Formats: sequence, structure tokens, C-alpha cells
Amino acid sequence: MKDSARPLFSSCSRLFVCMLVMAFLSGCQSLSFSPKGHTVPESSWIALPQTGEYSGTWTNEDLSLAYNFVRNQSQLRISGTIKFADRITNSFLIVQYFHLDAVPVDAQGKVLDMIGLTSAAVVNTLFDRSLDFTSVLTLPPDTAAIAFSYRGRAYEGDGGDGGGIMDFWEYPLY
Repeated sequence: MKDSARPLFSSCSRLFVCMLVMAFLSGCQSLSFSPKGHTVPESSWIALPQTGEYSGTWTNEDLSLAYNFVRNQSQLRISGTIKFADRITNSFLIVQYFHLDAVPVDAQGKVLDMIGLTSAAVVNTLFDRSLDFTSVLTLPPDTAAIAFSYRGRAYEGDGGDGGGIMDFWEYPLY
């Protein structure tokens, strides 16, 4: 009797574990890592005209971005110059990586997409005082404004195991 119950118990436990995994995975379907549908606060928007050219500077504690937009309906040509703030350039020799995204939003601030603008690696802050980029984007329908999101890491760059590292980012979505 003991030996005949073992395969039955083994089959039941496998079935139970399988059902638990399926329940867990179906619950994870509601998790979304896409920024679409999230909201950006109005204070982070840069309004876009339907056509024409627009220039400005977007600044925060990590960087300054002088930009130029040229919009023709759904096409947006964006060029810019990124200068890292003194808190980065005066404290760290190397920006190990940096990535900048454009975040188109509708008139209610809902995120329509997240589009990569530029990436850089191993930027020497002593010699490379700025990063220039140009990109042509196809904007989603109903784009009323744009926001910026970025992430980066700076370090002292002395080659030793010690030294400071600073991760910096702006992710205006909620």
C-alpha cells in the first residue's frame, strides 16, 4: 500500500506545483514595464508646436540640455548639446554611461512612447565637456509635448577598487 501511494502523491504534488506556477504567471500578466499610459507631471513638459522651430534649455541638478526642435506634423528633428553639471564634472573624471530618452505625451500628460535620443560611454569629463546629438523622430499621434528622461553613472576613474561612484537619473513618469 505504501508503494502504490507514492506515485499518486508525486503526481498530485506536481500537479499542485504546476497550478501554482500557472496562477503566478497569469497574475504577472498585469505587470507592465512599458512606460505607455503612465503620466508625466505638467511641470516636466516642453510644449511642441504643430509645425515650426523651437529652441530652449532644459536644466536640472545633473545636466543642462540646450535643444532645438523642428517639427513638421509627425516628424520631429531634435538636436541638442548636453553639459553635465558641476556636481558631476568637478567630482568625477569619467561618465561610464549615459542614455537620454524623449518622452512624447498627449494633452493630458499620458505617455505615448519612450524614444532613445542618444547614448554615450566612457566620457572623460576633463576633455569632453559636452555631448552633441541629432535625431529625427516619428511622433505618435496626439503628441502635444515632450519630456526628457535619462540615466547615467559617473565614477572617479582612478583605476583602483576604491573611489566614488554616482548613479544619476531623471524619470518623470508616475
